[in-house]
Amino acid sequence: MEVNVTSITKMAMPLNKSPVSAFVISQDEISRKGYRFLIDILKNTPDFHVANLASSEKAITEIYVRGVFANDKITILIDGHRMKPSTGEPVTFYSSIPLIDVKQVEISLGSASSIYGADAMLATINLVTENVEHLNGIKVKATGGTQDTGEIQVATGTKINKDIAVSLSGSFHHSAQENLKKNYSEIYGNINDIDLTEQSNSVYFKGNYKGLMVSYYRVEDKNNNGLSFNPNQPMSYDYSGKAFWDITNQMANATYNLEINPFWQVKSCLDYVGTELSPDSSYRSWGVTAPISWSGNTTRLSETVAYLHGNINWLSGVELSFMNSQPKNQYTDPRLPKYDINYQNYAVYSQLNYDVTKTLAVNGSLRMDADSRYSPGFNPRLGFSWQAIKTLRFFGAWGTSYLTPSPYLIYETWNMSTDSIFQRPNTNLRPERLQTYELGFNAEPFKSNTLKASVFYNDGKDVIRIVDNAFTGMPNYNANIASLKTYGFQLTEQQSFANGLSVDVNYTLTKGKQDSENLDHMVNVTNVPEHMIKSNLMYSLDKFTFRLTGRWFDRIYSNESNTIYNGASMHGVTIFDTNLHYSRPFRAAEWSVDLGATNLLDTKYYTIGVNDNFSGGLPRLPQETRRLYLTVGLSY
Repeated sequence: MEVNVTSITKMAMPLNKSPVSAFVISQDEISRKGYRFLIDILKNTPDFHVANLASSEKAITEIYVRGVFANDKITILIDGHRMKPSTGEPVTFYSSIPLIDVKQVEISLGSASSIYGADAMLATINLVTENVEHLNGIKVKATGGTQDTGEIQVATGTKINKDIAVSLSGSFHHSAQENLKKNYSEIYGNINDIDLTEQSNSVYFKGNYKGLMVSYYRVEDKNNNGLSFNPNQPMSYDYSGKAFWDITNQMANATYNLEINPFWQVKSCLDYVGTELSPDSSYRSWGVTAPISWSGNTTRLSETVAYLHGNINWLSGVELSFMNSQPKNQYTDPRLPKYDINYQNYAVYSQLNYDVTKTLAVNGSLRMDADSRYSPGFNPRLGFSWQAIKTLRFFGAWGTSYLTPSPYLIYETWNMSTDSIFQRPNTNLRPERLQTYELGFNAEPFKSNTLKASVFYNDGKDVIRIVDNAFTGMPNYNANIASLKTYGFQLTEQQSFANGLSVDVNYTLTKGKQDSENLDHMVNVTNVPEHMIKSNLMYSLDKFTFRLTGRWFDRIYSNESNTIYNGASMHGVTIFDTNLHYSRPFRAAEWSVDLGATNLLDTKYYTIGVNDNFSGGLPRLPQETRRLYLTVGLSY
């Protein structure tokens, strides 16, 4: 609880003063648990639900936070800098960000638009990489496993002199993914082989010269685009894997920190963030393959001033963002819109952390964003942390957030065949808005025992959904037609024992209602479990660490307009992951070995939350079966 985090307020703050639920995963924990990619952490984070192999056009991995689809509503930061542009293209790299050079991962829940702006709605994730000065050497991890899995992660760095230090890290990953004909033969046994091969690579460079830091991060991900097929359709359709994403996300940054005196600091930043889908990518629906492509980029200038003294920590800044979004391959059909949109966002924000007393701290922040396409918007956040007694702390926060309609959503025309128009643009879309509330406590009732509980409430308005006109002969279009309300609580208990054994258990209850297409009433939120338990058992003995993780979730509702399940829910499923870690120093080096398994019992399970008005729809989505892997690491 004493560890400092920066992503919650953009200033160093002890975790025990956070006004929101927050989690910090240290480098030691990452190593001993055998985590290799960011998605491994999110699967085991309270309030997060991860669905793989999803039938989504926008991502092969779907992430839900407190009952809300969150792929486009999470802010991803690398050393405090945004990893995705503000132009709103789909994000797919959660499972492609390696952890070999990560010092700690900070995850905070709730609205953060008051300091980060658009898309900081449900969670903020900051990957803090190792200090350049501390990477005097090289780290290597090589992994092999089932399903033709092979990967390597490398990190190195050196301090050239007292003023200059540089570091470089990279990764490569390849996997054949699921054999659906073998693992789910009752559904896929009679169709052609489906190629779900995934491949990703990344590179990260960081250099320091006195107060100047420059960095470049690039991650490329290629995989089948969320299955995008329907096994219940005629067997003449070709599902051999011709449709895939090949998407690249990159970030370049230059930051200069100036410490005027021990109390006043100034930070100047120039950032570039871009997303590009290769023109070779394609999307397949109902047996039809259509080419798709887009690119989006943001250039951002920001200036921040901070005053840090005693019980007052104050920060204010201005931010200018210049954005561009366009399809790289224009359609030849003259009825389809062509666009190359340039727009700007101007923001000013201010934040105050104030220790009212030694035990009571309050946080307040406000940000104004003026998008050149929309009227200015204001987003506040208020929070507190009160250490009532030495072993009991209360915290709470309220905030508003927003997500501007991206050109990708306004002109969503790529998911169609080229001989007819299934969807038309809607230039009148409004920003989606969300209010988040949370109240909770942390307690230490006994030695080596901690207890945390919190209640939450989300209220979303102007949610963008597709207006489905498939049966009328008219084109579909996106519109601000939906609202949602989710609420629940989470309870976490952690216990450490003197013999090296530790156990933590988290229970999350999530309920809620949302508007649904073609229905005149609110229905249960879909695709997220109403009940979810995540448990983690770790046992350390000398140089060995054994981890056993269990995830149980129940009552994942389908949409009431689904013609097959009509709102029915999925029964409970239990998934176990395990890892055995061994590390041993040898002279100037340290060796490590991890032997692990995901879905240890090879449980074959589905999600059934598809909104499908067609009788031959895809009502059940297969999830990943058992995987085994062996990782060998060397630090020198």
